[in-house]
Formats: sequence, C-alpha cells, structure tokens
Amino acid sequence: MNATAAPEVTTAEVKARAQRGVLILAARTLVSQGLRVVSALCLSRLLFPDDYGLFGIVSYAATLGAYLGDLGLSAALVRQSREPTPEETSTLFWGHQALTAVLVAIVIALAPRLVEGYALGAQALPMVYAMTLGLFFFSLRIIPAMSLERRLAFPAIARAELIENLAQVATTITLAALGFGAWSLALGGLVRGAVGLLCIWYASPWRPRLTFHGSIIRRLLGVGLAFQLPPLVAALTVGWIPLVVGRVLGQDAVGLVNWAWALASTPMMISAILNRVAFPAYCRLQDDPAGFADYLRTSLRRLSATLCLLIPLAVLAVPVAVPLLFGARWEPAIPLVQWFSVECILTTLIGLLATAQNAGERPWERLAVTVGVGVSKWALGTWLIHRFGLIGIGPLGIIVGLGELSVTAWLVSRLNPALRGLVREVVEPFVTVGLLLLGASVAASYLVREGMWLQALLGAALFSGLFLLRERLPWPRPLVAELRTIAGLVRARLRRAAPRESSP
Repeated sequence: MNATAAPEVTTAEVKARAQRGVLILAARTLVSQGLRVVSALCLSRLLFPDDYGLFGIVSYAATLGAYLGDLGLSAALVRQSREPTPEETSTLFWGHQALTAVLVAIVIALAPRLVEGYALGAQALPMVYAMTLGLFFFSLRIIPAMSLERRLAFPAIARAELIENLAQVATTITLAALGFGAWSLALGGLVRGAVGLLCIWYASPWRPRLTFHGSIIRRLLGVGLAFQLPPLVAALTVGWIPLVVGRVLGQDAVGLVNWAWALASTPMMISAILNRVAFPAYCRLQDDPAGFADYLRTSLRRLSATLCLLIPLAVLAVPVAVPLLFGARWEPAIPLVQWFSVECILTTLIGLLATAQNAGERPWERLAVTVGVGVSKWALGTWLIHRFGLIGIGPLGIIVGLGELSVTAWLVSRLNPALRGLVREVVEPFVTVGLLLLGASVAASYLVREGMWLQALLGAALFSGLFLLRERLPWPRPLVAELRTIAGLVRARLRRAAPRESSP
C-alpha cells in the first residue's frame, strides 16, 4: 500500500476551515429547523402518542444496528495523520456491507419475539423488517461521507443533508395525511436514507475498488472499537426508554417521551454540527496543545453562552406553546419537554468534550464514563418510573448529566496543561443559570396562580432580570459579552461574503 501524507495545514487554516464548516452547517440547520417545525406542527395533529410509541420501539433495533455496523473503523481512518489509501477505504467499505448483512439477518430472526413480547400488533413486524433493511442506506454512505468530512468539505455535505430532510418531511406529512399512522414515520426515514445516500455518492469523488485486506481491518479494529464502543453503550442506555418504559408504562408513554425528546432536542442539531466539524479539526491540532486548548475553550464558551440564555426562555414558554401549537393531546408531555430542554444543554456540552477526548486519544476514558452513565440511568431510571411514573423520567437526565459533565470536563482538562480549570468554566454557568431558571419558575407560579400566558411572561421577565444581575457579579463567567462576540463574528463573516456575492 502506498501511504500518502496528509497535506500540510496550519493551525490557523484548520480553525478557519472549521469555522466555515460550522457556519455552512448552521445555515443548513436553520433551514432544516424550519422544516422540522412544519413537520412537527403537521404530524402532531395527524398522529397520536401510540403511533410515536410504536415507531420508537420498532426503530430502536435499527438505530442500534447502525452503531454495530460501523465498529468505529471510519473514525480510525479520520483520526490517522496520513491520508487513507484506496486499499484502506475499499476494505472498510466492503467490511461495512458484510457486517450490516449479518446484523440485518440477526434482527430479522429476532423480530417476531420483539413484536410478541411488547404486543405491538400485526403492522409492527413488517415495519421492523423494512427499517432493518434500511440499515444499508447508512452503511453504504459511511466511507463516501468520511472522505468528504476528512477534507472538511462541509458545503457538499450540507447540500446533501438539506435535500434528504426535504424528502423526509414531504414523505412523512403526505403519508400521515393519508392515514398511514406509524408507517408514515418509518417510510419517511427510509426515503430520507435513500435520498441522502444518492446525494452523498454524487458529491463524493470516492469510489470503491474490488479489494479487501483482512490485515487492514485487524489493524484499525483496536482503535475503531475504542471510538465506537462509547456511542454503542450510549445507544444501549437509551434503550431503557423503549424497553423499560414500554414494559412498565405502555406504548403511549413511550410515544409521549419520544415526542417530548424530539421537540426538546432541537438545540442538539447545534451539537451535531460542532461535533462533526470539531473531530477532524481537533485531530489536525494534535501537535499544537495550546491551539487545541484555545479552540476547545472558545467553542465551549460560545456554546454555553448561547444555550444558557435561549433554552431557559424556551422552557418558560413550553406550557403555553405546546397546547397552542400541537394540540391538547400532547399536554401530558409538557413537563418532559421542559426537563429534556434543560438536559440538552448538558448533552450538547458533553458531546463537544467527548469529541475532544476521542481526538486526544482517550477513547477508553470516554467508554468508562459512558458505561457509568448507562448503569446509572438504567438503575435510577427504573426506580424513578416505578416510584413517580412518567414524570420521574424528567429529572433523570439532569441528575446523571451533571455528573457526566463534571467528570468528562475533568478528564479532558488532563489532556494538556493549557486546559486547567476547565471543570469550573463548564459547570458553573449551567448550575447558576439553572438555579435562576428554577427561582423564576417557582416565583412566577406562586405570584400568578391562573393564566398560563401571564405566568410565562412573568417567568421570562424574572429570569431575564436575574440573568442580567448575574452578569454584574464578580465571580461567574460573563455570558452576555460572549454573545456580543458571536454576533460580531457573524456580522464580519457576512460582510466578507457580501463583496464576493456582488462581484460579477
């Protein structure tokens, strides 16, 4: 094999490319968020909690299969300092297809037991088969997408993902309006997978060769498993919702939880963007500890400032917005949406720190943390739903997530001396802003006993006042100044782009 060295790229150029990638994917995300809002508004009127519950339980097997079908081999190629050879990429491509075929066969064999054990009904079994076969849409795009991400070619990726989002929304809404129920969600996801696969292959110059070397798989497997096991364990952890909640509280409860998470996790798209851009960028900054630390601190600071201001205001508006926009059938999910929204702050920050762990060659530390989180959620979550029912699910993510954030930040701070003090920088804003949100919520509900609109407005006013008061204190890290910096960067980027757009 002929190894080719990665092109020389300076730290400043890596940061610039990463920033461009974030802005491009952020623009795509804004459009996708608009589509997501339209989809949620329509589907919430057309579907019911049991539709979301059935889809949530059935889709879990397919989601788990997607994690099992990679084994982190593509991440291992992104992580290496030299460019992957054609033999390496082709070997991984065919290896992915073989592993996916094995997983599809296993899930199809076990599907009847899953459907029978949860009494999902006659339509569930063909739905499992269809979604499981859809795993090939994921496995076939891994290497072409990896080749684009390694080159930080995020404009092409953004275009492909926007097109697949359009296809999914149009398909899902149309089928739901025709009365397909849970099938509209399943078929919408399959259409998205097929369209996205075609777009990625069209955008990527990479094409497979008829070559396979077992030695390449063996060499990358040790590194790849280290990268893939943490997300696999995290996927197993999420399984307590369809498996335990579905068994204890029923299919409708799973539907309410899944719907609430889908609504509350909107900011997670920011996390997905940052993680996708950050991983190849962090990997290229391995030999520059100071640059690595500065880039990570800046990303965490700006992300924390944005989320800690916007999400609490959204939480206070949820009791008004849910029945008004989505209908009375979703009112039982209001507390879950509020809890999950706050949890998303933690999840987003943890995601960025976990990416730094992996890029810093500490994936086994990430695995240990993920296993601890999984055990905690299964044990504590099972007790909470038996003790408090559906409402017990809400606080679980905050309790476990705050511990995970603290431990992960401490482990990342040990990567190099320039990251000392990271734990306080990351944890303090969430804790102080969370206490302000709690105080504003309690005060608003005490002062206004009736009238959800007035209560929400009063809560927002109280929170805003307390937030500005926090900014004047000497010891918390200021957040408003960081927001001004973000706005200035966006304006500068737009000004630089304007002359290029107006030039002939």
